[in-house]
Amino acid sequence: MEKVEVFLLGPPRVYINKKRYLFPYGRAEGMFYYLVTKGYENKQILEDIFWGDKYDEEKANRNYRNALYHIRKAFGKDFLITDGRQQLKINPEADLWIDLEEMKGNLEILSGKENFWYLDHFEVKESSQFESFIRQKRVETAEKIYSLAEEELGGEKCRLDLCEEICKNLISMDEFCEKYYQLLMRLYEKEGQENRAEMVYRELKYILEQELDEVPGEEITRLWQKISSAKERKSVPEGEKPRLYKQEIQSEICETLLKWISMFCDRAEYRKLKYFSDIEEDLFVEGIESLVRRGIIQEEEESGRIYYSFPLEEERKRVYESLSLTKRKSLHRLMAKRFEKQFFLGKNEDILPKISYHYFKSQDREKSDFYLKEYLSRYLTIAHQYFPVLHNYDVMYNTETYLNNKKQIAFIYEQMEKYVEAYKESVNPESFEKDRLELYLTMLVQSYVKIPDYERSWEYIRLLEELQGITEEILKQKAFICMDTYQADELLCLSREGVNRAADTSAEQGFWKRLLGIGYILKGEMEKGRQELLQAAEIFLSKEWAEEWGANAAVAYSWLGEIGRLTKDYDSAMEYYRKSLDINANVHNISGKTLLYLHMGKGLFDTGNDKMAERYIKAAVQSFEHLHVMFKRSSAYSYEAVLLFRKGDFEGGAVYLEKAGQSAVYSRDPFERCLYIRIISLITKSSACPCRCRKRLEENRQAFSEKEEQAKIPSLWERKYLDQFCIF
Repeated sequence: MEKVEVFLLGPPRVYINKKRYLFPYGRAEGMFYYLVTKGYENKQILEDIFWGDKYDEEKANRNYRNALYHIRKAFGKDFLITDGRQQLKINPEADLWIDLEEMKGNLEILSGKENFWYLDHFEVKESSQFESFIRQKRVETAEKIYSLAEEELGGEKCRLDLCEEICKNLISMDEFCEKYYQLLMRLYEKEGQENRAEMVYRELKYILEQELDEVPGEEITRLWQKISSAKERKSVPEGEKPRLYKQEIQSEICETLLKWISMFCDRAEYRKLKYFSDIEEDLFVEGIESLVRRGIIQEEEESGRIYYSFPLEEERKRVYESLSLTKRKSLHRLMAKRFEKQFFLGKNEDILPKISYHYFKSQDREKSDFYLKEYLSRYLTIAHQYFPVLHNYDVMYNTETYLNNKKQIAFIYEQMEKYVEAYKESVNPESFEKDRLELYLTMLVQSYVKIPDYERSWEYIRLLEELQGITEEILKQKAFICMDTYQADELLCLSREGVNRAADTSAEQGFWKRLLGIGYILKGEMEKGRQELLQAAEIFLSKEWAEEWGANAAVAYSWLGEIGRLTKDYDSAMEYYRKSLDINANVHNISGKTLLYLHMGKGLFDTGNDKMAERYIKAAVQSFEHLHVMFKRSSAYSYEAVLLFRKGDFEGGAVYLEKAGQSAVYSRDPFERCLYIRIISLITKSSACPCRCRKRLEENRQAFSEKEEQAKIPSLWERKYLDQFCIF
C-alpha cells in the first residue's frame, strides 16, 4: 500500500509517498479526516453527518458513494474496508502515519507546530454534526496534549524547552485556562527562573482583569506566592541584595519594553506601549530612559504624542524573531483585541489596518479578513467612488487618513495579489480559502476598475465569475468599465439587466436607472436619458432612501445638467447643476464634489463665464489631486489648461495639458482624447502661443488618432461639441 501521512493538528495536510495530496472537494476531505481520526464509522451515520443537513436520503447516498470512490482512487482500493455492508473502517494494514496518534509516543512531533488546533481553518459548510465533532476533538486534543506535557515535566529526563513550547502553544489556544499558565510556571520554577514564572502569573492576572474582570484562582496564586518567597530567600550578600535586585528588575523591564516595541510594525506610541507593557509609571520611565540613553531605541514627538522605534528595522526584526511563535501569536491576539475595543469606542478608521494586521499575525484569518474588508471598503469609498452609499457613519470623517496612506494600501494590494496568484488554480470550493479568494478578488476588481487597469480588472472579474457566477457586484464593475470607456451599448445592456434584477421599490432600481440614463447620454439619446435620470433622482430622494443614497441623487441631477449643456439649454443645465451641488453640500461627500464641480465648471465655461468657471474647474482639479480615480480627470486638466491659455499663462496651461494627455492614456475615454487633440491642435497653431511653449507641447504630445477616437464616440451631440470647441 501507499505510504500515507496525515497532519491533523493545525491546518490539515495529507501526503501520499511524500507528495501533497489535494482533495477534489471538501466533503470527501472531511469524511477522510473523520475516518482517520475515529478509525471507523457506520455508513448511514457518515451520510447523515456530511450530507444529511443538505440533501434527501437518495442524494446523500449518491454523494457518499462518490466521496468513497475518490478516497479509494487516491489512497488505494483497500485503504478503506467494509464490515458487511454498513461499517466502514481504515484498513489495519494500511501504511498510515497520523500526527495526532504519533504524538502520544513522541512528543517531539508537537515541536515547531504553528498551533495545536484540530483541523484548523477547515470546515464543511452546512454540516452541523461535523462542526460538533471538530469542537469535541479540539477539547479532547488540548486536554491530551496538556496531560502529555504534564507527564513530561514530571519525568527525570524532562525536555524543558519542548515543554515550554507546548505550554505557550496551549495558552495561545485558550488564554483564560489557568492550568496552562500554572504548568508553565512550574516549568520555570523547575529551571530556577523565578522571574519568568512571576511574569507568567502577571500576564494571566492582567488578561483576566482586562477581559473578564476576574482574578487568578487560589491554586495558581499559592504557587505564585511560593515562587516569590523562594526568590526572596536566595542567598545574596546582604549589602549587594538591593542593588542586584534593582538591576535585575530594570533588565526585565527593558526586555519587556523591547518585546512590545518590536510587536508594532512601524512605531509604538507612548500610551499604547504603556498600556500593553502594564509597567508602573516610574519603572516605565526608567526603562525607556535606559534604552534611549544606550541608543537601543529612539524617541520622537509628533503632534503632541511621543513615539518609540528601533533605529534600524533589522534590530526590530531581530528582537521580534527572538520571541517564540507561540508568544508572538499570543501578543498579537492581545493587541488585536485591544485595538478592536478602541475602534468600537471611537470608530477611528486608522485603527482598522492595525486590527487586521494583528489578527493576521495571530492566525485568526477570519477576523483579519473582516477588518481588511472594512478598511478597504471605506478606502475605496473615499478614493475610488464619487457617490458612495452611506451606512450609519460618515465615511468621509477620516478622509486624509486613507488618502495619505498610499504605501500601506499598496502593500495590502500586493499581498492580496500574491494570495490570488497562489490559490486561483488550486482553491477548494468548500474550504475557507474560497471566501478569502472572493473577498480579495472583489477588492482588487473595485480598485483596478477605477485606477484603472482594465486588463487586470477583466482578469479578476473572470476569476470571480468562475467562483460566484454573475453577481450584482460583478455586474456593477462591468458597467463602470463600460461607462468609463464609452461603451454605450454594453452599458445599456448591463444596466437593463441590473434593473431587472433589482426589486421594484429598492434604491438599487435608482442606481441602475442612473447608469441607464448615462448610457443613453453617451449614445446621444438625450430624452431617454432624461427620463431615466429623473426617475433615479426621485427614488434616491424618497423618504426611505434619502439618508443613505442622497449623494446618488446629486449625480443624477448633475448628468441632467450635462444633457442641458450639450443640447445648449443652459438655463436647464444651471438649474440641475445647482440642485446637485445643494444636495451634495448636505452629504459631506469629499469625493463626489469632484465630478459635480467639473460639470458645473464646464457649464459656466460654455456660457462664457470664465471667472466662475475657473473657480469650479480649479476645485475639481484640486480634488483629483487627492483621489486615485481617472474618470474625467483628463477633462478637468484640459479645461484648466484652456482657462490658463486665455489668461496668457501658456507655461501653466502647457503643464495641465500634458497632464490631460497622460490621464487620457490611462482612462481610454475617446471624448477626453479627442478634446485633448482638439486643444493641442488649436493652441500650437495659435499665433499667441510662444515658440517655447509650442515646442514643448509638440515634443510631449500623446500619439492619439483623432479619426479612430472620434469613431468610438456614439453621441452626435458630443461630436458636434468637439467640432465647435475653441480656445480664444
